[in-house]
Amino acid sequence: MKRILTYQIEENTTIEKFLKAKLGFSRKQISALKFREDGIRVNGKRRRVTERLLPGDLLELSVEEEGKSSSQLIPTEGTISVLYEDEDLIVVNKPEGILVHPSGGHYQDTLANLLMGYFKKKGEVPVLRSIGRLDKDTSGAVLFAKTKLAAARLSEERERGRYEKEYLAVAEGYFAEKTGEIHLPISQVPGSSPIRMEVNPTDGKKAHTYWKVERQFQNAALLRVHITTGRTHQIRVHLAGIGHPLLGDPLYGKTCGGFSRAALHAWKLILHHPVTGEKLVIEAAVPGDFKEYER
Repeated sequence: MKRILTYQIEENTTIEKFLKAKLGFSRKQISALKFREDGIRVNGKRRRVTERLLPGDLLELSVEEEGKSSSQLIPTEGTISVLYEDEDLIVVNKPEGILVHPSGGHYQDTLANLLMGYFKKKGEVPVLRSIGRLDKDTSGAVLFAKTKLAAARLSEERERGRYEKEYLAVAEGYFAEKTGEIHLPISQVPGSSPIRMEVNPTDGKKAHTYWKVERQFQNAALLRVHITTGRTHQIRVHLAGIGHPLLGDPLYGKTCGGFSRAALHAWKLILHHPVTGEKLVIEAAVPGDFKEYER
């Protein structure tokens, strides 16, 4: 499927510099444009990447979407909560209790299966890729790219720290400080099943978590949590590591406080659109088991 991206130029620069600096295109993506017929056009004429752009020029890029890498997913009928959607990406509010992608015997009841059922009804077969994942029992916003270009650009944004995900969590105990940082390496407990992670200063991978107390209750606190690394169970392990495990967490704490799962919800995504560059702030409604701690 071919798609034309258009950009109105406002500066004097080369095409290559504009593609790299303004659009964040990789060398591989630029190379693909160079060798594609009419891959790069300025004011309707084909151009080389070394040529200059002037204010007022109209740059057109011909992007080819190849293959249907998600067509192997079994479409499943069901309800999904779409928070945002356009031709490049979709954000959905994942309920707790389901996987994002098929694995471990779950091949028809995941969020990806539900999304493919949603797209099937619309007559679409996107190249669906999740940008970050959530644990099975974590609820909240999940971002999917619908094209290979969007997936590559969003992954680059994530690496550059321009893609942020903020969580709400309910953790045990009283927090003497209102904000804090946790910098503790994490690794998997050898032979653990289900997977269990631990703080491991010797062999663990670096992990950084930042938290802020939103509301303090008698025996627990509602936190806003931001992470800059994406280790498995990172928030759960880090908060347990400082003596404040999440309520309801069967692996790192205990079931309590009205939660039948770890009290964690991905409530806000902040990103720049992979094609337009527009800043997007997308929020996922707080689930019912959090309501008591919103007051």
